[in-house]
Amino acid sequence: MLDQRTTPIAMPRTRRPRLRATILIAFLVIAAVLGYVLFRVGTGDAPAAERRDATVVFDRTSGEQVIGVGGAERFRTASVVKLFIALDAVTRKASRTDESQIHRMLAKSDDAVANTLWTRNGGPAIVTRTAAVVGLKNTTPPADPGRWGDTLSTADDVAAVYRHVLGLPKAKRNVVLEPLRRATRTATDGFDQHFGIPSAFPGRPWAVKQGWAAGRGSVDAHTTGLVGDGDRYIVVMLSAFADGTSLDVATAAVTSSAVALAPRLRN
Repeated sequence: MLDQRTTPIAMPRTRRPRLRATILIAFLVIAAVLGYVLFRVGTGDAPAAERRDATVVFDRTSGEQVIGVGGAERFRTASVVKLFIALDAVTRKASRTDESQIHRMLAKSDDAVANTLWTRNGGPAIVTRTAAVVGLKNTTPPADPGRWGDTLSTADDVAAVYRHVLGLPKAKRNVVLEPLRRATRTATDGFDQHFGIPSAFPGRPWAVKQGWAAGRGSVDAHTTGLVGDGDRYIVVMLSAFADGTSLDVATAAVTSSAVALAPRLRN
């Protein structure tokens, strides 16, 4: 029973409906956001917060970097590290047999050949040597020496590797770049590697080394290479998505980003 000496403080009647309305609006907003997130996850499309991107574009004609977003952010390289493996082999005077293997490794993104060259030439030492020769600032070998795809690098560093390759004597340069110009639509693992640059620049010359990987904390989809007459542009687009995102969704997103980029690069 209420003590008669205490006078209860009554809330003004006009505030209760406002409070209920505020709570209802907050509930609806939360439900809408949650529903959107669940819808995106259910369709395999990761929310923007679950995707990291870096894009670097260098114009060799002007000598300027025309786009530099997230260039120093590190990503798992996946098969892009095959570019490092090839450059290291060429620098170490690759034999004719080596050159044939390099062509298959790059054009078809052949993992078996990458395993062979990685093991033969010192594994993680390949990354260390490449970083020293090119002057890479944020590239490190994989923690597990046998997992070359776990090498960490940045868009800035990958772009620097392309610039270095383009400066090699013609014979050595061609060993690396010719297979990139002939990258097959289907890689040896059956994956369609013509996402990103090849799809976004169908009427222009290109040379690419793509990368894709799933598991161990993320899903990676990278498109890197050269675009335009005379290899005018060096284009590096690295992306990491939430673990569990389908590779098809990841590569489609990368292609969309590359298509959006295309109009900004003059012939």
